[in-house]
Amino acid sequence: MLRWTPRPVLRAGWRGVRHAASSPPFRPLPDMSVAWTAAPDDIAAARQSAQERKMRFHEADAAGLAALHAELAALRKQIHALEAAQREAGSTIQKSAKLAQSDPASHAALEAAREEARLLRTQLRAASRTIDELHARSLAVRSAWPNRIHAVSPRGDERCNTVVGLHDARPTALQTPLVVPSLPCTQEALDTNEAMQKALKRDPARDHLVLADALRDGGLDIAAGISTTGPSWPYMLGTLSLLEHALANYALSIAIKHHFTPVSVPDVVKTEIAERCGFQPRDDAAAQTYFVRAREEEEARLCLAGTAEIPLAGLVAKRTFAARTSATCGVGGMALPVRLAALSHAFRAEAGARGADTRGLYRLHQFTKVEMFVVTGAEDSDAMLETLRAVQEEIVGGLGLQYRVLDMATEELGASAYRKYDIEAWMPGRGAWGEISSASNCTDFQARRLAIKYRAAGLGDEGKQPKLRYAHTLNATAAAIPRLILALLETYPTTDALALPSSLRPFWLGDAHVAWMDPAGKKGAPHAADGPQIVRHAHRLPRRGMHTAARRGAPRSFPRPKRRLFRLHTSARLHNTKDTYQARLRAVATRIGAEPGTLLLAFLLLHEFTAILPIFAFAALFALLGGGDALLHLVDTCSTAFDADTEAHPLRQKLASWSATGRRFGARLAQRTDAWLFGADDAKTHPTSAVWLSSIAAAYVLVKLLLPVRLALCFAWAPALATRFLHPLWRLVRRT
Repeated sequence: MLRWTPRPVLRAGWRGVRHAASSPPFRPLPDMSVAWTAAPDDIAAARQSAQERKMRFHEADAAGLAALHAELAALRKQIHALEAAQREAGSTIQKSAKLAQSDPASHAALEAAREEARLLRTQLRAASRTIDELHARSLAVRSAWPNRIHAVSPRGDERCNTVVGLHDARPTALQTPLVVPSLPCTQEALDTNEAMQKALKRDPARDHLVLADALRDGGLDIAAGISTTGPSWPYMLGTLSLLEHALANYALSIAIKHHFTPVSVPDVVKTEIAERCGFQPRDDAAAQTYFVRAREEEEARLCLAGTAEIPLAGLVAKRTFAARTSATCGVGGMALPVRLAALSHAFRAEAGARGADTRGLYRLHQFTKVEMFVVTGAEDSDAMLETLRAVQEEIVGGLGLQYRVLDMATEELGASAYRKYDIEAWMPGRGAWGEISSASNCTDFQARRLAIKYRAAGLGDEGKQPKLRYAHTLNATAAAIPRLILALLETYPTTDALALPSSLRPFWLGDAHVAWMDPAGKKGAPHAADGPQIVRHAHRLPRRGMHTAARRGAPRSFPRPKRRLFRLHTSARLHNTKDTYQARLRAVATRIGAEPGTLLLAFLLLHEFTAILPIFAFAALFALLGGGDALLHLVDTCSTAFDADTEAHPLRQKLASWSATGRRFGARLAQRTDAWLFGADDAKTHPTSAVWLSSIAAAYVLVKLLLPVRLALCFAWAPALATRFLHPLWRLVRRT
């Protein structure tokens, strides 16, 4: 059953709930916050935003907001009066109770006061419930309004889209002369340009379905998909399946190069999360969501995610981000901007899609998609949208496609989008441009509904900590795999074998039946050369926030955060350093499969063993070879030199005094030790302790000099000691 019914879930509070003994407490989403108010200016702006998007705007609900908020104000005054009366009634009860102890006749007054207090409590609860209901009604009306629209976004339908870029990154051998009109221009002006119409013509021989059927090592099986699931659920076999994996890894590698953290997300999400992200169709006929409904449920609580944007938004929901990275593990410890990238399946019912757009791979109900999601500060979201667009152009340009970049008109914006870019590739088999990626700035539309906040850097007014602010969220398609496959098949010459851009070669898992061609785009060529390096280091993620790679010299696509304008107190810095090292220790222990405590214990044991054992070994070696005697002679010579010239400088007098005191103390200690071990007579003729004492001192100095070697050995051996000996021993002790 396919339908969409917005159901804003409003809760006054939450309680910790555990689903299993080992799971952490579950915290429901808090009440939504909406930027729109009931002020006439906001109502007019919301109406205009909805009308420019061709979305429904319920005038009756908007008209009733003024009366609803007036009733809310009256009820709040009533509650204040009831609370004052309740406090006065409580004071009266206390006085009457004291009088009742001495005067039995005052019991009636006490009971009357208690009855009045009960009545006030009942009235107060009823008024609070009414306020909650009215607030929920107001929030339901205002949350259905779309986001604001950027001032530069074109107004109108798709014909009014602004073409801001037109690029031909195809290999040089495939390029044809193209007269490009002056940009920017409207999409309608570009589509009706005669030179463009002559250069870009439909070629039925380049249809991707025909080319896929001609492939020797794979293809599309649409009939099997229809018999298994239904229309628009095809099978991709052989080389096409390999191409899907190569494109996904290629897009992820570029995202990681730009400091995006890869995330594996669930494909099933709560409908409440999807609704709060703004996935509301313009009408019931355009609904795109598949719902998952259990037999005992009256309404669906789960749905299949139409894009990884939804689970990624759920990942950062209910979080407050700091201006700099903290020691907390996971997403919560990241600093703004938080950059996430996910490879997932996208599910689209596409109920309103009919005609030629549903042929082949262009419009599927399930497809693989790499999505980028960013959480940033309010003042940085516009710049981040341009950064996302640059990453998208790097991906598309590296694939050697002919593409254009559109600043989308208002009727093409979803409910959450403040501004949106689309990238369309020319598909000669279809004879049309086809959308292959999009990037949207949602400002605080999603953040308010999902309680995503941040605290700005620096100090606020009067030196206080700055207040929490709602973050801005952005999303961008890194790769919509089926449409990229379609564009590659129709762009590159294909007979019985594939011809592909060389940027995919490092990620290709198949045999050699592929003709590799170098894209002409400047953005794609460098990546083709750096492909193996990207694959080799793709698993190395930033450990101290999103700007770690930038600090190491890697290219930055977003400005580095400004330096702090204040310094923390010494105790605070020490505390932050302690938390940082604890987080690093937990990360290393998790990676090797041990407990942080056993790993630390293994390191400390090795540190002590690599100090104590070498000291005795070197001391024995020095005593055997006469090293102790040589050291004693050197000390005696230096001490004599100091004693001979004690008036030259005050520092030398100090050193001479210190040397003499040390010699006397060492001599007494050696004599007493020899006397205790060998007797008083033998101690005068065999000063053994002095030799050993000097040998141990020399060995101690040598072991200290070898500290880097000892630390390297401890780091190398500690994981093995922790996992093979200490951790099993700790588990055995716990069982007993």
